[in-house]
Amino acid sequence: MRIVIDMQGAQTESRFRGIGRSALSLTLALVRNAGTHDIWLVLNAAFPDSIFSIRKAFADLLPESRLRVFDIPTPVAEREPANVWRARAGEKIREHFLQQLQPDFVLIPSLFEGYVDDAVSSIGLFAPNIKTAVVLHDLIPLMKPNVYLAQPQQRHYYDGKIQSLKKADLLFSISAHSKQEAVQALGLQEHSIITIASAADGCFRPESYGHETVSALFLRLGISRKVVMYAPGGFDPRKNFVNLFAAYAGLPQNLRDTHQLVIVSKITDGDRQNLQALRKKSGLAEHEVVVTGYVSDAELILLYNRATLFVFPSRHEGFGLPVLEAMSCGTPTIGSDTTSIPEVIGFQEALFDPDSVASISAKITQALTDDAFRHQLSQHGLQQAAKFSWDSCALKIWAAFEGYPKRQGSDLAAEVSGSFNNVLDAIAHISCPCEYSEADLRQVAKAIAFNTAAGLPRQLLYDISELVQRDAKSGIQRVVRSILLELFTIDFDGLVVRPIYFDGQQYRYAERFSARFLGKPEADIVDGVVEFNQGDTYLAVDLNAHLTPFLHPLHARLQAQGVYVYFVVHDILLLQRPDWWPEGTSAVFAKWLASITEVATGLICVSETVANQVRAWVNANPPPRLMPLPISFFHLGADVENSVPTLGIPDDADTVLSALSQAPSFLSVGTIEPRKGHAQTLAAFELLWSEGVDVNLVIVGKQGWMIESLASRLKNHQLLNKRLFWLQGISDEYLEKVYGASTCLLAASEGEGFGLPLIEAANQRLPIIARDIPIFREVAGEYAYFFNGLQPEMLADAIHQWLGLYAAEAAPKSDNMPWQKWCQSTRQLLAAMQISERV
Repeated sequence: MRIVIDMQGAQTESRFRGIGRSALSLTLALVRNAGTHDIWLVLNAAFPDSIFSIRKAFADLLPESRLRVFDIPTPVAEREPANVWRARAGEKIREHFLQQLQPDFVLIPSLFEGYVDDAVSSIGLFAPNIKTAVVLHDLIPLMKPNVYLAQPQQRHYYDGKIQSLKKADLLFSISAHSKQEAVQALGLQEHSIITIASAADGCFRPESYGHETVSALFLRLGISRKVVMYAPGGFDPRKNFVNLFAAYAGLPQNLRDTHQLVIVSKITDGDRQNLQALRKKSGLAEHEVVVTGYVSDAELILLYNRATLFVFPSRHEGFGLPVLEAMSCGTPTIGSDTTSIPEVIGFQEALFDPDSVASISAKITQALTDDAFRHQLSQHGLQQAAKFSWDSCALKIWAAFEGYPKRQGSDLAAEVSGSFNNVLDAIAHISCPCEYSEADLRQVAKAIAFNTAAGLPRQLLYDISELVQRDAKSGIQRVVRSILLELFTIDFDGLVVRPIYFDGQQYRYAERFSARFLGKPEADIVDGVVEFNQGDTYLAVDLNAHLTPFLHPLHARLQAQGVYVYFVVHDILLLQRPDWWPEGTSAVFAKWLASITEVATGLICVSETVANQVRAWVNANPPPRLMPLPISFFHLGADVENSVPTLGIPDDADTVLSALSQAPSFLSVGTIEPRKGHAQTLAAFELLWSEGVDVNLVIVGKQGWMIESLASRLKNHQLLNKRLFWLQGISDEYLEKVYGASTCLLAASEGEGFGLPLIEAANQRLPIIARDIPIFREVAGEYAYFFNGLQPEMLADAIHQWLGLYAAEAAPKSDNMPWQKWCQSTRQLLAAMQISERV
């Protein structure tokens, strides 16, 4: 049996109240007790922050593919009349989305959503044959319309929900009282309503706390005396603050002097002002009433445990979850003798008349002054709370689903096949007093496209935003080109590779670049706007740190919508040695790294060394995320011929190559920048030349930053083009010939993320002298000769020693150094993202 659960009640403002907590806890219990049944959770894309927390809650219980996100046009909160057309369209779009999942039952833990939030919920407005069950919490607005439905907009919204409620195939009431309300007020049949009760989470239990922990929280909240606690879950009139404050003001003075009334709940500024006015009117001093505002679950549990008494004077509840939470913590608990509250408390002596100030005051006084009675309340509460469990609630729901008659008549799968045109037609015929706009229609089209993408091939969206603008011929861009070429050659199972780029406002498919890259005609090709769909994978191999302010919110939204977001990290040298880069560069990089560690599904580094460095940085700078951040690594490829090599041989190439072959020639590859060790290298060779050592130094790399003095020395060197060769901006084709003409690769860099020239040298069987740094040890191991020190003399001495070993054929050889081709490197990268090719 496939059950689809609408999780919006755990996404909206309700998540801060009992209804939202119940929606999440009940769903967790349903999943735990599902057996062989198939559960899918659907989430509203309008609440991205909540999507992360819900994913975390179910990470070990459901495959991520079973959490589906749907989109709707927004805003739809119906307290604003201008939103009504979008709300009606959103209802149909949501039902169309649910229909595609072909559920045996849809369960709605909270139907009455969408008045103050961008949520939509309905039954049978587009897909009447979907079997639907609703958890019924209460019908309080229906029972007291003058209080809760005084505004026409409220009445219209609520009436629509009631009409949907009447269409439900099953109702699960959270109390016997709620069931009777539905039978009496709506004329529903008792057999269609099953009382499942409710429960408190297992974290609500008796706890012991150290003095410092309690004191710190109490000091922050302004609590300085014994606590009489009320967790109302709201501030509407039925929460009965008028009588509670009056009753508290009527307590004996000695009790008022030694206790504080602590109101624990998320609260708006307006409600706080109303409470302050009521406190003054009731004759209570400012210090006698503490309003905490929102507290975390851990803080709430501490407050329950440290409260002397929990009082619940509400006049009308569907269940009264705070009562059960308090009793579960062993807190002495008293409450109203009305609606569902007596069912939860289960102890007549703990009840009072909420309409009687004297009754409330007397019961509080009894509980605070009678130690035996207070102990009895605590012990009874623990015993009573043990009767309620989420697993029990879930088993009742599963029994109802399993016992429900099988579908008769229309085949839902057949309905789905023609539903796309049907939903468009249904939206076109919405009757509504407010008008829609062109922007609304675009949102509708976008939402339907997003929601119906499940049948489309998944996309691997390869970000080449930098490469599209310019090919800087850097090592990173060689990696970007090489991996892209390999991706185009792989036959994937149900996945298409689509290069994309950011145009300053949005992502576009890089169709023109792709055609040019593959040697195809690009005329008449248009780069369309990217449609991101749930299950797609976004991969950024290039470094686009300067785009972080624009891309961070977009990447966060992609993650929330179910797109897997991966970034390749080449190194974090900018943070380790900011002095190697122009001022301000490291700050830009730091923002990029902070951004990707927050929004990424995972980070993939180009070496184990970098992966360890990134893990250490993340541990020291934990990002604001709920899910753990996977950090893995892969190694780069070395076959230049398969890296989409740039071509071109200059006119003087033969002269240069001939000169290199006349004496031992040491090759340095990489942009000339402070970390690369070129200054030490040049000075070391000047020492060797002054000693008459017959060697050449060839530097391949364009001029970088902060090396103006060194560049001037190179350009004006007396041995330039004799013993010293500086080849700037040469093609990959020419570089391969230079590798072949050289005697040894000299890798003097003080910091790298990988060291691509080392494996390119190994590919050419070229010996290697490398600085002894961790990444070069990881890449080259025993197949290179290592040197230490930053002084020219130390490098010159190392070259002397190597030349002796080389002459004796005893120098380390790179012939058998492990390296991989770009096809292997790309498959390592894909494996890190759990993407497989067709087999």
